[in-house]
Amino acid sequence: MEKPEGDDGKRDGNNDDDDAVQERRNDIVEEGTGAKKAAFLSMQSERIKQEEIDFRQRLQSTGTCGLIKSFFVNWYSAMLVFIFYLISLESLFSIALSVSMTIMTYYSTDDKDSFNGGIMNWILLSFSVITPMSSSISMAFGRREKALADVAALTSTLRNLYMAHACWDWSKASKSEPTGRKTCDMDWLQHSDDILHSINGLCEALTRSLTLPSTSRARHRVTSKGKAEAEAGQKLAFHLHRSKLKHLTYITQLCEELKRQGLPPNEATRIRQWERMVNERLESLRFIKEYRTPQALRSFARLFSVFLPPFYAPYYAELAQQLDSLGIGITFSVLTSIALTSLFESLTQMEDPFVGLIALDGIHVQDELVRKFRIELLDVRDDLYPDALPFVAEGDSVLVDSMSSPSFPEYRLFAED
Repeated sequence: MEKPEGDDGKRDGNNDDDDAVQERRNDIVEEGTGAKKAAFLSMQSERIKQEEIDFRQRLQSTGTCGLIKSFFVNWYSAMLVFIFYLISLESLFSIALSVSMTIMTYYSTDDKDSFNGGIMNWILLSFSVITPMSSSISMAFGRREKALADVAALTSTLRNLYMAHACWDWSKASKSEPTGRKTCDMDWLQHSDDILHSINGLCEALTRSLTLPSTSRARHRVTSKGKAEAEAGQKLAFHLHRSKLKHLTYITQLCEELKRQGLPPNEATRIRQWERMVNERLESLRFIKEYRTPQALRSFARLFSVFLPPFYAPYYAELAQQLDSLGIGITFSVLTSIALTSLFESLTQMEDPFVGLIALDGIHVQDELVRKFRIELLDVRDDLYPDALPFVAEGDSVLVDSMSSPSFPEYRLFAED
């Protein structure tokens, strides 16, 4: 069986390991004893328990002072989120239009007793902007929840596939002579590492495809430059999809190897079922990435959330005249523009559910599919093969095992190419 070639590209992370962890890794390579792993895991378990106790005590609000502190911290955090994530160029442009038109209307109608800006009807604003955007946000959030379910199903199925290849046995206790895996002339550690390599490669290719820049915006449909960008992005996404299928094909070939060694048909059928589930989740995630909420609805919301508030300038001017305060009228116009454009910005934040590093509610696919998931698989490998040497991922220049620090920022899985 020929392994699929690894994907080109720069991997994230660095090679700076902690000195103590690196020294322990070298000892394991030289002696290869399971006792050291067991001792380290025991020490790590005690440390995690202490970290959990400290974490609970640190975050638990105690007394009135703790509640007051939490109140102000939550308000401060909400303001930062609002400023850095919801205020956009559309917001500033709409604010400028609303303020300028409010001031112009206020001074041009100040001496007209018959002026009545209060007759402006807000129903148009509600039904033409707020309702469509609320529906779009609901649809986008539903897509995010579907993507989360697909990621969870994918990782759990891949984990089951690895355990099936690594430890499933078909020996029969009723037989006097040895049966099952023990009678096979096969290196089972190498076989399990082969499936682990393929799962890692599949997850890495999937992560790279899901985190590609979006090519489904309005400009990618109606402008020549945007169409060229979309075509280039689709070609790259298709290349990464083919890479995922190569890894999946190799996983299927490894199942055929188990069948040749004597794996019963019923257990092989279960593995085939898991492979089909993996394929379905891959396709589902690909379609969620490539197809978004209705483009016409998003374009409609973008235009009306910016240009509709300034047309209510007569109402703001009437309010300023009735209260004899231009500042209040301007403030109300600014709040209206910010409310609508921030609502639209919330929609755009939810459009691509796989941009967890730049969006508040995005899925951190690199953590879920690569970093954390690889650690989980390596934990299973340590349990099944306690005397094995540390796993070396293809393309990595450092040894990788699951016994390093549980703090993810200190645990780098990839080396620079």
